Amino acid sequence: MRQEDKRRIGEELEPGDRPKAPGRLALLQRFVNTHNHDFPPEWDRLGDARTANAWLAKAGFGGIDTDEDARRLRAFREDLRALIVGRAATFPPAGMIVVVAADGHTRLEPAEDGVDGVIATVLGVLHEAQLSGDWARMKACRKCEYAFYDRSKNRSATWCSMSICGNRTKNRAYYRRQRP
Repeated sequence: MRQEDKRRIGEELEPGDRPKAPGRLALLQRFVNTHNHDFPPEWDRLGDARTANAWLAKAGFGGIDTDEDARRLRAFREDLRALIVGRAATFPPAGMIVVVAADGHTRLEPAEDGVDGVIATVLGVLHEAQLSGDWARMKACRKCEYAFYDRSKNRSATWCSMSICGNRTKNRAYYRRQRP
């Protein structure tokens, strides 16, 4: 895969050409995938306030002010990733309000702007996904921990892409078996 294509992973491209998660859950998926641990740290879309603001604007969020805000977003992202993987995670308190739409449906919206507003928005999406049952299909690759939406019938997908991480894993197992 070309380097310019790798930089688009998580935004325009998904490993293995998977479709993104449905509805607003795609926003949470994109947020978690702002950095893939297989890529260099300088490719982190939340690496500092400048790069974070560029990603946040593209995703439809307001901006943040400092590199400390970017650090908080990265820590929150890794807590979300841990939750998807099944590890323990701790989340900051989030100020939210309940908004009632014209059709009578409710949703949680952030009560603040900035970094706290981003965190509240993403936690609101998490809450919606848990209520709808979509959260059970949100998974992380066993190898690289890239977040993906499992559309398989039996919900058994384990890798972001069979041709990338699945192939690496199976090749390593094969070579281990071949060694005396």
